[in-house]
Amino acid sequence: MILIDKLSEAVYQSMHQIGKKTSEILEVNKLNLSVNKRKREIEELYEELGAYVYQYLRQYERLTREDVDQYVNKIAYLQKDIESLEKLILSVQNIQHCANCKVEFDEEISYCPLCGRYIKK
Repeated sequence: MILIDKLSEAVYQSMHQIGKKTSEILEVNKLNLSVNKRKREIEELYEELGAYVYQYLRQYERLTREDVDQYVNKIAYLQKDIESLEKLILSVQNIQHCANCKVEFDEEISYCPLCGRYIKK
């Protein structure tokens, strides 16, 4: 009977780990979809910005920063959102990374071996 209890416990632990890993994978995939959606939005904004600049310059011959700020601000917001999502992905995957040089580490370290910056835990 003890053998059956141990086997049952081992199966339970294995199923629990599989469920946890599956949830992690699903969460990472959802986050990656969000990252890709924002990257597509940035590409669309680049295209719109290019068309806007072309049309504006054809008509007025001069363009100021204020004329394109709406595009620049939207792109900057989306890029920051992507960075946040990518940090969240690393967190879900339990991967350390250097905020300075963006290098990822599997092992527990205190300082980045590339740039020497302290790695927050």
